[in-house]
Amino acid sequence: MSKMGCYKQPPTYLLPGTLAIIAFILCLFGSTWCKFISFTELNNTTDPVTLSYGIWNYLGVSSRQTLSGETVYMESCNYYPDNSVSVDTKWRSARAFSALTVIIGGLVTFWVVLSWCIRSFRGDRAKSLLRCAAMMYMLCCLFQGLTLLLMTSNACYNNGMVGITATTLKNSVVNFSGEFPTTCAMAGGGKATIAAVVMWFLAALAALKVEPPQPDPIMVESHNVTYTKNQQADGTQVVTETVVKGTPVPVNAANNNNETTVQEGAPADQAV
Repeated sequence: MSKMGCYKQPPTYLLPGTLAIIAFILCLFGSTWCKFISFTELNNTTDPVTLSYGIWNYLGVSSRQTLSGETVYMESCNYYPDNSVSVDTKWRSARAFSALTVIIGGLVTFWVVLSWCIRSFRGDRAKSLLRCAAMMYMLCCLFQGLTLLLMTSNACYNNGMVGITATTLKNSVVNFSGEFPTTCAMAGGGKATIAAVVMWFLAALAALKVEPPQPDPIMVESHNVTYTKNQQADGTQVVTETVVKGTPVPVNAANNNNETTVQEGAPADQAV
């Protein structure tokens, strides 16, 4: 049965899991944040409006009236309304790969971190775990990179939400030009995705290179036993046993240390 309880690990063994945790956090930002791409208002150098969109949601702005009568604008991530955007094949692919990265990366990272606290994951078993994790991290690296397909999809080149939002802003924002670029720019979520690709790759390399902790050696205590046989004056024989305890040694080395010595006070053919 595996013994639980986190114990001190070699620092290098913790490296793949640590890098994977960082990659997973960046992956969540890139996949779920509503600021993957952005459109910044043209012909406005003083206070341009920026529209942000993500793989699954967009950054919406709502207005609220305070008790004093002031209008306060609030930003929040919202799911795309039905029929507001045309989700093409590249957009669907970006969504699929983002979901796969979160699921696979999250499960494998949890598995690796959990191994820090299971004493049976040492030696060859831990090495096999790290090799499997390395393959999964490399797969996450590939899938994470493919979420950048959003940059070439309708989200970037034919985003219906841009026109809808521009029409709404014309009636509520002063000094709004109403013009946005025809293509998007990468925002914080996209940059986090690129960083996650790098971290998944580093986690895979670390999992291949690090040496796992070795299992605790099985210790035995070797003894030197000496039998001394002496013949008394009346003809009787007395056998004396002397045991000298040794220090604990690993079980492999102990096989060579057990010695039995027969010292005889009588002829050899009388030894027992």
